[in-house]
Amino acid sequence: MAGPCDCRHCKAPAIEETPAVPEPIGLPAVPTPIRVHTADRAPFDCTLHPDGTLTAVFNGEQRRNFMTFADMRERAWAQARIEFNPPPPVEEPEPEQAPPVVQEALAL
Repeated sequence: MAGPCDCRHCKAPAIEETPAVPEPIGLPAVPTPIRVHTADRAPFDCTLHPDGTLTAVFNGEQRRNFMTFADMRERAWAQARIEFNPPPPVEEPEPEQAPPVVQEALAL
């Protein structure tokens, strides 16, 4: 997903300070889609499994993260907001056709 996110998490102004220790999140009973919102990256969609493993689709292939959810929360996602069962990402509209050429090519 390219560009800034339009979700309610990323659009909301940061009113509260992010706590130094992230709030505990329990593991789901069934594989659950999550969206991870970090300040320096586009939102990341993946699936959290009951055993704490994470999977995501890259280039049409499902891949498993070698780090667990707990590992990711301690490291890269320490200040992240985790959204459970997020709606589908907002698709950017297809670009319109290129405008017609208004100038002849310059002779060299």
